[in-house]
Amino acid sequence: MLKHSRFFIVGLVLTWALTGTALAQDITPQHTDPSWQVAYWNNMNLSGPPALQRTDTNLDFNWGTGSPGSGVNSDQFSARWTRYIDVPPGNYTITVVADDGVRLWIDEQLLIDQWREQSATTYSAQTYLGSGHHLVRVEYFDRFGDAVIRVSYNQGSQPPPPPQPQPIYNWRGEYFNNKSLSGPPVVVRDEPRVDFSWGGGSPAPGVIDADGFSARWSQSLNLPPGNYRFTITVDDGARLFVNGHLLIDAWKDQSPRNYVGDIYLPGGSITVQMEYYENTGGAVARLAWNSGSQPPPSPPPPPATDAYGLVTAYKLNVRSGPSLYYPVMGWLYRGEQVRLLGRNYAGTWFKVEAGYNFRGWVNAYYVRSNVPPYNLPIAEY
Repeated sequence: MLKHSRFFIVGLVLTWALTGTALAQDITPQHTDPSWQVAYWNNMNLSGPPALQRTDTNLDFNWGTGSPGSGVNSDQFSARWTRYIDVPPGNYTITVVADDGVRLWIDEQLLIDQWREQSATTYSAQTYLGSGHHLVRVEYFDRFGDAVIRVSYNQGSQPPPPPQPQPIYNWRGEYFNNKSLSGPPVVVRDEPRVDFSWGGGSPAPGVIDADGFSARWSQSLNLPPGNYRFTITVDDGARLFVNGHLLIDAWKDQSPRNYVGDIYLPGGSITVQMEYYENTGGAVARLAWNSGSQPPPSPPPPPATDAYGLVTAYKLNVRSGPSLYYPVMGWLYRGEQVRLLGRNYAGTWFKVEAGYNFRGWVNAYYVRSNVPPYNLPIAEY
């Protein structure tokens, strides 16, 4: 039996969101055009005017921590690719390897939907394709770190190309029926990842309480030297230790909230330990990390002497960068005092530090500072 196979690789894939009505910014592929029409956005939700539009003959990209093209961010961007394929009739296996989120449609049928932050992960779907042209659409976003996506389709029983091997980590999970990790654990088990959303349920019904429990996950990671950003999402409290260093301390009752911590690691075996407790209500615990290739960061310039600000908004979003395009990491409330670490070039955003070593960016309009904005140094993000 003659096998028909094609393979294409994309570092960041941006496909159309065909919803029956073409978007103003989309480029309609022609049935006779073998190329891909692609658009890139400097946000993670494919919204607004694209930063770059072009035609690609192949989807074969791996940008690592770089940018996909002129005018496009190296992090926190999204993309959409569309094209028609003409294949013999038969059963096909569609395989995708993505870092971070990806969705894939064929003829407006959603076959793969993994729209989330993740390291490079393999997904597959099967479908029957009749003869003639078929519209393929892939949407992709990258938050930070490496940007990789591979998409392939194969006819019949021919196996898809083997995915690149990814490291597999086994986390030691210890669970306690108290909020202080005290006494012997009631459950000890291996976990493939720390990525849990139990809602109002229990990690182990009948053994672990649904409320008032705690957990500890530990692992030794074999990592190359470089800068790393660790991100946790928790409801309620958590602490993260990396190589014995307390990187994130958010040990308090709270609704789901993101925290980030940056650290330079010398490479080799790196111990990571996350401690967590749940009081009442929903329970969420997630841990992720991304690497860069830069040398250890130089110390930031000292802020203006004793620079601080007072939050004037009722509820102020704290973002990971100086723009509305950056995701919200948490909130500050009216009357809270924050340390001012720096500003963006225009002086319209402040980089601030609040309690628990929590750092992020806020709109300067809603912060009353004790120094002129331009007395603050320009801060990195």
